[in-house]
Amino acid sequence: MVSIPRSRRALLYILLWPLAMFSSAAGGGGDALVVTPAVERVAARSYAGFLDDPGQTLTLAEVLADPGRFSPAGRYQSRLGGVAMRWARLPLLNAGATTGHWLLALGVPDAEVLEVYRVADGHTAILARLGPDADFAARPVPSRMLAVPVALAAGQRVELYLRYRTHANTPLSLELLSPQRFQRDLAEGDFFNGLVVGLLLALTVFALLQYLALGRAAFLAYMVLALLMAVFVLEFEGYGFQYLWPGRGAWNQDVPFYLTMGVQVGHALFAVLLFDLRRESPRLCRAYLAYLPVPLLCFLAYRLGYWTWPTLLAMLIYGGLVCATGVLCLRRRFPAAAWFLAGALGYVLFINLLFGLSVCGFAPEGLNPFVLPKLGYVWEAVCFATALARQVQALRRRLEDGLRRHLAEAEQLARVEAEKNRALLAAQAQQLQWAAAGHDLAQPLASIRFGLAVLRAQAGSEAATRHLDQALDYTEGLLRALIDEAKRGYAAGQRALDLEDLLAEAHQRHLSAARRKGLELRYSPTGQRIQGSALVLGRILDNLIGNAIRYTERGRVLVGVRRRADGLEIQVCDTGPGFDTARRERLLTPFAQSGALVAERLGHGLGLHIVHALCAQSGYRFHIAAKPGRGSVFGVVVPFPR
Repeated sequence: MVSIPRSRRALLYILLWPLAMFSSAAGGGGDALVVTPAVERVAARSYAGFLDDPGQTLTLAEVLADPGRFSPAGRYQSRLGGVAMRWARLPLLNAGATTGHWLLALGVPDAEVLEVYRVADGHTAILARLGPDADFAARPVPSRMLAVPVALAAGQRVELYLRYRTHANTPLSLELLSPQRFQRDLAEGDFFNGLVVGLLLALTVFALLQYLALGRAAFLAYMVLALLMAVFVLEFEGYGFQYLWPGRGAWNQDVPFYLTMGVQVGHALFAVLLFDLRRESPRLCRAYLAYLPVPLLCFLAYRLGYWTWPTLLAMLIYGGLVCATGVLCLRRRFPAAAWFLAGALGYVLFINLLFGLSVCGFAPEGLNPFVLPKLGYVWEAVCFATALARQVQALRRRLEDGLRRHLAEAEQLARVEAEKNRALLAAQAQQLQWAAAGHDLAQPLASIRFGLAVLRAQAGSEAATRHLDQALDYTEGLLRALIDEAKRGYAAGQRALDLEDLLAEAHQRHLSAARRKGLELRYSPTGQRIQGSALVLGRILDNLIGNAIRYTERGRVLVGVRRRADGLEIQVCDTGPGFDTARRERLLTPFAQSGALVAERLGHGLGLHIVHALCAQSGYRFHIAAKPGRGSVFGVVVPFPR
C-alpha cells in the first residue's frame, strides 16, 4: 500500500475537512479489522465502536455482557458538555500464516486514564493500565506518544477494549503500525517538531536582541510569547514528560493548561504593548485586562467538572477580541496592523476553531489534532515578527526624518552663527578703522592748537583764537567718543565663557543616560575661560558625549580641558570599542557608521558630522584619536584670541 508522509496527510485533512464533517466513516465497528504480518500501517478507528460512561461506573464484565451498546465510529458523537470516561472496542483478525506483532498507536502523548484489555477465546489480559499519577516508566511502550503492543497468532481473532479519559475529550486516532513504522513516524515527528521549535526559538532570540537594542516593551512581550509557544509545542508532543519530569504524572496532566494560560496572557500583553492600547483604545485595553482571569476559570471548570464548553467559548471570545484589535488598528493605519491581523486570523483558524473542535471530537478520521497548534503558532509567530519589523521600520523612518530636520537646523544654526561672527568682525574692523582715523586726525589737530598758542601772543587775535579753540574742543570730543565706542564694541564682541559651567551643564544633561548603561560619567574641574558661543560649544559637547555613551558598553566617559600652545582643547574620552585610522575620515561624513556595532542601530551617523561642521564654521580645530579595543579621544581646540 502507498504510504503518504504525515505532514502531507495533515494538510489534506485540513483542506478536506468540510467534506469529511458531512461524510460517514467506513466500517461499522462490528466487522473485525483484518491484518497480516506484512501490514505496516492501517487506520483502525473506523473499525472501532465507542461508548460513553458518564458515571464512570461501567466494568469490563458489564461491557462484555452487552457489546451492542457500542456505537460505530461513523455515528459516534462526542459529548460537548463535559469530559466522560469512554470505552472503545476494536476487533482484530490476523489473516496471515505467521504471528504478527504491531503497536496500537493512540495518537495522543498522554491520557488521564488508560486501561487496555485483550479478550480472546474467553480469556482476558491487561495490556496497559495508567492512572492520572502514573509515571513515564509505567507506559507499555517507552515513547513520547502513547502506544500499546499487540501480538496475534496466525488466524487468531481478538477484541481490544480500551477504557480511557483524555484531555478535553481529545479523540484517539487508533492506528495499527509495525514497530519499525512506529519508530519512523516518531523520527519524522521529531524532525518536524525540531523545525517548529527551532523557528520559534530563533524568533525568541531575535526579539531579545531587538529589545536589548531598542528597549521597546513589545519585543519583550513577543519574546515571552514565542518562548511559551515553543515550550507548549514540546509539551504537547510529549517531550516534557519523557525527558523533563518522567516521574511526575500528575504534574504532567496540568502543564498544558498552565502553558495555555501563559500563551494567552503573553498574546494579550503583546497586543496591548504593540499598539499602545492604553492610549490608542482604552476600551480594548480594558477588554484584554478583563479577559485575563478567564483562562484560569476555564481551567477550574475543567478540573472540577470536566466541562469543555467554557474553554471553547473563551477561545471564540478571545479570537473575536484579537481580530477586532487587528481591524481597528488597520482602520487607523498602523504600520503593523495588517500582519497582526493575519497572525490573529491564523491563530483563530488553527487553534481556536480547528484545534478546539478536534479535541472535542469534531474532526475527520485520521487527523492528528496536535498538528494544528504547531501550524497556528508558526504562522502567528512569523506574522507577529513581521508586524514588529514593520513597526520598527516606520519608527526608524520617523527618527531619520527627525534627524534630517535636526541636521538641517544644526547647519542653519551654524550658518547663522558664522554670519553673525562675520558681521561682528566687520563691525569691529570698521570701528577700529574709525578709531585709527580719529587717532591720526588727533595729530594735526594738536599742531593747529600749538599754532593757536602762537597767535594768542599777537595783539588783536583774541576773538579768532577763541573761536578756533571752541571748534577744536568740539572736534576732539567727537574723536574721543568715537574711539571709546570702538573699544566698547570690540570688547562686547569677544564674550568670555566659563568652561567649567559648560562642562557641568553637559554633564548634568547626560548623567542619567550614562547611569542607565552602568557607565561612569565625570568631568575634570577647570578655571579656564574662552571667547566663543555657549550655544555652539554646548551642541558640540552634547554630540560628543552622547556618542561616547552610546558606543561604550562598560567603563567610563571623561570630559576635560587641556591647554595647548595655540588654544584650549576640550576633550571627550571613552573606553569604548575604538576604531582604526581607515574609518576615521569616513565617520565624519553624514550617515556614516562602521556597521560592526549593535549600538549603531540607535544612531544614524550624524553626530560627528555635526561636530565637524560646527567646528569648521566657528574656526575651531577638531581631531580624533582612537585605537581598536582601546577607546577613543575626541578633541576640539578653541584658539586663543589674537
